[in-house]
Amino acid sequence: MKKQYMYVIGAIIVVVIAIIIGLVASSLKQLNSDEMGIAYDTIQKKLSDNVEQEGLHTGPPGFEFIKFPSVFRTISFPDLQCLNKDGVTINLNVDFQYQARAADLKTIILEFQNHDIYYTVLERVGEAAIHEACSEYNTTEFQTIRALFQQTVRDTLSERFNEFHATVADLQVNNIARPQQYEEAIRQKEAARENIEVARNERPIEITQANTARREAETAATIAINRAESDARIIRTRADSESAAITKQYETEAETYKQIIDTQGLTVDEFMAYMGVRTIGSAKNPVYASVDAPAKTSYH
Repeated sequence: MKKQYMYVIGAIIVVVIAIIIGLVASSLKQLNSDEMGIAYDTIQKKLSDNVEQEGLHTGPPGFEFIKFPSVFRTISFPDLQCLNKDGVTINLNVDFQYQARAADLKTIILEFQNHDIYYTVLERVGEAAIHEACSEYNTTEFQTIRALFQQTVRDTLSERFNEFHATVADLQVNNIARPQQYEEAIRQKEAARENIEVARNERPIEITQANTARREAETAATIAINRAESDARIIRTRADSESAAITKQYETEAETYKQIIDTQGLTVDEFMAYMGVRTIGSAKNPVYASVDAPAKTSYH
């Protein structure tokens, strides 16, 4: 009987020790170096007011920590599409870091229960903030004042996240891509602008070349006109000389013939007969003269 009693006592002691160990174990919880949390009594359904940092912590049996990151975490939007002020779709690659404020951790837990839900809400808020900032800039400004756009995104995110008890840091806008058709139109516009500029720069040269060609043409025309006028004067002078010589010759012959008529006392018909005889006589080839037949005697 005594042995059996001792056996029961030993079993009870073992059970008690096991219970004590279980209670102690359930009363100890650890937070890692990148975690912070608030103890939650799962039995009494009570949330502590204290925010605990890394280490081993005790609490009521069965309690657990509702954990949040104690360091900055990253939210990324690798391919976010937004409409800008011109209604053009812009593709953005945006990363930023956030951290829940430890002083407001209990409020955050009461509103969002845990970090997973909190992260989802912040992700949606961040996307909405980026869309809002995107709508404030036109297509050209995304390139010309890119730094200002990035600052606007940071300010908008900080303002929105502050409402959810979070801090924003180290925002990076890694890429701003405009639609392919828009980029092609921009390239064509730039090419046209460069061509216009080249044409504008070449215009004085072309004008100079045109003026030079015109002056050369005018000079060649003047030379051709002068040459033509000179040739015309030579031809006119030669013609005048030949005309004068021929006129002089005819005048001389006329005076000679007149002198012959006057000296010989010839009539014009006699002179013409004389000239005909001389012409026939000086001819080297036979001369055939057409003479009317003699008149026929008429008999009655």
